[in-house]
Amino acid sequence: MIRDIDIRPIIFSVNCYIATILTMFVAFSLDLKSPGWAMTTVYLTSQPLSGAMRAKAVYRAIGTFVGAAAMVAIVPNLVDAPELTTLAIMLWVALCVFVSLLDRTPRSYMFVLSGYTAALIGFPSVLAPDTVFDTAVSRVEEITLGVVCAAIVHSLIFPKSVFSAFEQKLRGSIADTRRWLADGLTQQATLEAEMERRRIAADISELYVLGTSLRFDTSPHRPDIGTIRAFDRKIVALLPLVSSIEDRLTLLRRIGPLDAKLAWAVEGVYDWVNAKAPSDQRSPAKLKEACVAATPAVGPQSSWADLVTVNICVRLIELIDSWQANLGFVAYLADPDHTPSAEIRGAAAEIGPKPMHTDPGIALLTGLAAGVAMAICAFFWIATAWPEGASAIAFAAVASTLFAALDDPTPTIRNITLLLALCIPLVFVYQFFVLPAIGGFVLLCAVLAFVLIPAGLLMAIPAYAPVGLALALGFCVEMGLQTSYTADLAAIVNSNSAFVLGGVAALIVTRLMRVIGTQASAQRLLRAIYRDLADLAARRSQPTREQWVSRMMDRVALLLYRQPRFEPRPRHEFADALEDLRLGVNMIETQSMAPGMTQPAQDALATMFAGLAAHFRALARGRVAPLGDDLLQKIDIVISEVTACSASTPACIAAVVGLRQTLYPDAPAYQPRQTGLADAAQSGPGEAASVGSVS
Repeated sequence: MIRDIDIRPIIFSVNCYIATILTMFVAFSLDLKSPGWAMTTVYLTSQPLSGAMRAKAVYRAIGTFVGAAAMVAIVPNLVDAPELTTLAIMLWVALCVFVSLLDRTPRSYMFVLSGYTAALIGFPSVLAPDTVFDTAVSRVEEITLGVVCAAIVHSLIFPKSVFSAFEQKLRGSIADTRRWLADGLTQQATLEAEMERRRIAADISELYVLGTSLRFDTSPHRPDIGTIRAFDRKIVALLPLVSSIEDRLTLLRRIGPLDAKLAWAVEGVYDWVNAKAPSDQRSPAKLKEACVAATPAVGPQSSWADLVTVNICVRLIELIDSWQANLGFVAYLADPDHTPSAEIRGAAAEIGPKPMHTDPGIALLTGLAAGVAMAICAFFWIATAWPEGASAIAFAAVASTLFAALDDPTPTIRNITLLLALCIPLVFVYQFFVLPAIGGFVLLCAVLAFVLIPAGLLMAIPAYAPVGLALALGFCVEMGLQTSYTADLAAIVNSNSAFVLGGVAALIVTRLMRVIGTQASAQRLLRAIYRDLADLAARRSQPTREQWVSRMMDRVALLLYRQPRFEPRPRHEFADALEDLRLGVNMIETQSMAPGMTQPAQDALATMFAGLAAHFRALARGRVAPLGDDLLQKIDIVISEVTACSASTPACIAAVVGLRQTLYPDAPAYQPRQTGLADAAQSGPGEAASVGSVS
């Protein structure tokens, strides 16, 4: 492991150590009540990226103040009822955990801090309510000191800006997307391509999270969050387009060779994406003209190949516009000092917050588990009259909230609790053998380095970050350094055992109540997709195309980590969320165009969407609901009505064709209905006129 460490983890560890020493020096100078909590704050706040660290510092300071203010408001008003005070604090912590899991941005850390800060202040004050204000002020001072020292050191000594990481990730994501665009136009999707597009989705989500921290960055290049959100919407729009074009081209190539005009258009887009041709020969405008020229005329008797070709041409035009817009954003984001174009400014001004997936059920269960863990410790505290019982409840709150965003927090809680227990002998050695043998602040700093430097180094390595964090937290908290040396064996055993007991309670309750596993989490994600598709088909929700794509790409990224291996499934189950994404896009487009269609076409659409809503509602409830031939017949009726309608546009036809191909990729080709002319010939003049008016 040591041979693989580069200079950045070493810099990070040294910065954490310097910030801790600075924090300890100021805390001793101001004679703060608990310098150990200020030192701990340095490690809880520190991040390898300076902008992310400063963002976390700001949210931590705000959350600490809110939690302290809540306790100052709650504890004195329930001074005569310790049981109610304890219950109120537990409810506050559970509420903060619940809200934090509904906000999947870095801002959620503010709610986490508001919760467990209240526990650290409130529970020790239950039996001494007159001290709550002093405890709250002390806690705010210690946290603020740790936050400020960490921010100063990490910002001044070899900082690594978020913008540098953002720029690196941006270049990689664009290169991967460019390669996928090119591959999608030339070859059939493979197993590796399926995983590659999922990784691209994860990279795009990571880009967005990095972008939210740019406002706090040390770099002078700081694109505003509106531009980041607009770019996120633009780049996520590419993925369903490429996936759709890739699927339709594969279908046409199975039918026969591509039409010459379509082949020329596809080749032109391929060359343009790879920048292989001069701009005057393959400009976006000329490429779109080529796509229009390749679009066949559509009528009631159009073949399935012609309809699929219309779908491809429409999506190619959208792809050209989307990729051109992305290139403009990339050029600006690479150097935000340049004035953004009018298109970028307009897109940034119109954009709203990024729709992201949330799971209120899991959030509620997590809050409940935190409450139960604290209740168990509170019962033990009351039953035994243990003086350190309040510390056990407080640490149970910390362990239950700090890692609540994980699918399975128990490995991290277990590591933290185990290292807290292992730190007790280490603290004994320092308290009774090392500290009495040294004199002065300089020697104290030197002996602390033997633990803090390795802990910071482990924190900078993702695989060992929980171990490093646990070592730093356990050592700083359990040491309990003060301005004057005092070592009480009973006090050390009591206080440190309370932390371990709180961690064990949180571990057991989380294991029994909260853990759902990656597979169950993936199933909940898929059922959330089914519910959204059912609501979309029933028109209970009407998101824009951009909002739908953004939310679905977030879910694709989440599924990447919960389904590490792609396992082929029956296509009708829609295990691949990208297919659901395409389906939703086609549904939104079809519904938006329905008002301009004839009444028979609208009636056919209503029947089709009712069938889709029932199908996805059943899947959302966990039922096996294979798609039947009756729904395929309804879709074919819609296609025949749309192609016969003179008001139908290529975009409308493309959307309906996309619905059929996504839902029934292996179904026989669509066959035009032959009843229109025959019925007209056999009917009377009035009936014939009626048929003609519908078409």
